[in-house]
Amino acid sequence: MNHEEIGHPFLAVHRSMGEQIHALLKSNEVLHSHISPVEHGDDFIAFPLRSVDFSELLKNEISAITNQPLRLIKRTPHVMEKVDPHERIQEVVKHWLKQLAPNEALADQGAFLDTLPYKWERLGELILFPSGSFGQNILTETSKEEQHNLWGAIASALNATSVGIQSPIAKDRVRSSQAVLLHGTSHVNFIDHGIHYEFDACKVMFSSGNVTERRRIGSMDMTGETIVDAYAGVGYYSFPMLINAGAEHVHACEMNPPSIDGLLRGAEANGIADKITVYPGDNQNSLSQLKGIADRCHLGLLPSSEAVWGMCLQALKTKGGWLHVHMNVKEEEIGDWKANTIHQFQSLSDTMGLGFSIRGDHLERVKWYAPHVRHVVFDVECRPYES
Repeated sequence: MNHEEIGHPFLAVHRSMGEQIHALLKSNEVLHSHISPVEHGDDFIAFPLRSVDFSELLKNEISAITNQPLRLIKRTPHVMEKVDPHERIQEVVKHWLKQLAPNEALADQGAFLDTLPYKWERLGELILFPSGSFGQNILTETSKEEQHNLWGAIASALNATSVGIQSPIAKDRVRSSQAVLLHGTSHVNFIDHGIHYEFDACKVMFSSGNVTERRRIGSMDMTGETIVDAYAGVGYYSFPMLINAGAEHVHACEMNPPSIDGLLRGAEANGIADKITVYPGDNQNSLSQLKGIADRCHLGLLPSSEAVWGMCLQALKTKGGWLHVHMNVKEEEIGDWKANTIHQFQSLSDTMGLGFSIRGDHLERVKWYAPHVRHVVFDVECRPYES
């Protein structure tokens, strides 16, 4: 590692990799959220770190992406611009507490301040705080009008118009959002790396943490290709494949009505409505209509898309193509899972008489899904056996 100067630690990377590394540091909670990135020469940007003592696994990931050893620099405080939205929330809440008539019912003020969030997700003008943010005691002891004033002030402090609380994704077939709106509207309309998304965040799940994979899939050359997206959602991956990767057409399977609404709205807003065909309902039915048409299939369901592996193989053209398989896998089991996945696809191909030779190409570690569990994407190539 290369250390320079004295002060706070920053990680310097080439600008072309800035967004990908920023998302990786943020998702692993290594990025210092109270300090802004800084310029480092003409071609580099440096991101502030909470500490240089983060995992070797993450360091190796960063080195693999940048194709060079980690470059750590240090900057003195006077060159750093302080950005602390958490302090703004603290100030808003403290001011709100002072406006309340002091009485015994507000004895838990200190405990309430301890529950204020340090991180959140922004979807356009909507801020979604993590589950468990903001204690319940004081909120149950205040009026709806007083709570309305609090949420409005917090939204304003974060330059947003709406706020809500995120909840665990529903354990239903469509992985519905269970976000609870506190102030404003749950209908979001925003641009994410040049792509327009529009949906109801209280009905649809959208993971900002998957930005690196959306960028990766959009960076591939899919010029003129026909794609089957087996779990299209609101266009998380369909849109990057059409807009950035150059795909000719996407056949998008989706069963959640609010997601379909967002998918259609986004396709119209991005000017690609004529390049996407939506198949509502269970993809077990819709995929049966799509045999032999695809250059590649995207299987973006977590924790597993295994239920439609065979049907997605059948969707490929006779000349074969690619499968992009999302999965949650324990870190120590990734190697075995890759080998088993290739074996399963090969067995399916042989059983169905498709004549494909299956090989695993690249495995992308998208993010940590849970302790010791990775969200990964495996790029699987399927080609006819050589005669």
